[in-house]
Amino acid sequence: MAIILYRAFRAKLFGKYPFFYSYLAVVLVAGILLGFVYHPNSATYKKWYSVANYPTMLLGCGIVLEIFNHALQAYPGASRFARISGYIVFGLVFCYALVYPSLTASSAHTGTAIEFERDLRTVQAIFLFGLLAVISYYRIAVGKNVKGIAMGYGLFIGTSLMSVALRSYIGPSFYPAASFVQPLSYVVCLCIWTYALWSYQPNPASDSTIRIEADYEVFVARTKEMLGALRSQLGKATRP
Repeated sequence: MAIILYRAFRAKLFGKYPFFYSYLAVVLVAGILLGFVYHPNSATYKKWYSVANYPTMLLGCGIVLEIFNHALQAYPGASRFARISGYIVFGLVFCYALVYPSLTASSAHTGTAIEFERDLRTVQAIFLFGLLAVISYYRIAVGKNVKGIAMGYGLFIGTSLMSVALRSYIGPSFYPAASFVQPLSYVVCLCIWTYALWSYQPNPASDSTIRIEADYEVFVARTKEMLGALRSQLGKATRP
């Protein structure tokens, strides 16, 4: 991880992918502090690990939006739609995470945190899968940097989802396997990122701009028509 951050400094990549490198920096600092200050089995370690987990999940949402912005940077309409949709969906998930614990017993806090992580990772996975579908359908050319970030983070999300799901259903008996699988998958992610982000590689030119933007305009027009029809129906229903 330190090598990736060093190469980002040398290649001046921090400004290109600020959420991604902020995520790596937070994970690195948190790992150093937790590893040298707190004992892994202590209650204090578990408490501060949970505290550090929230900003990394928040930055993870930023990584997903950052991938969208770079992959669709030649398509302002589609990029704007993806960005606004991401803000709304991630905002709703975080509002749920803030409100729901206050409605449950304090003993359920651990389960709620696991559910929140699962829900957030699921939303991130859906967004990345949707982006992959769009890239494949329109044959959008994606640069080595963005492709590497998406592949590595997609692998991490997939492994985390599987681990959280199995940990929730199987219980403590799955913890030894999770303590091996998750670090291994993260090492693979770091290898992918090191290779893909050794130097700056922008997206190549693409000839699908007109097509995707035209489809976006059609989508917007149809959405406005449906909303207009819905408002009209609601207006008729409220009239005496």
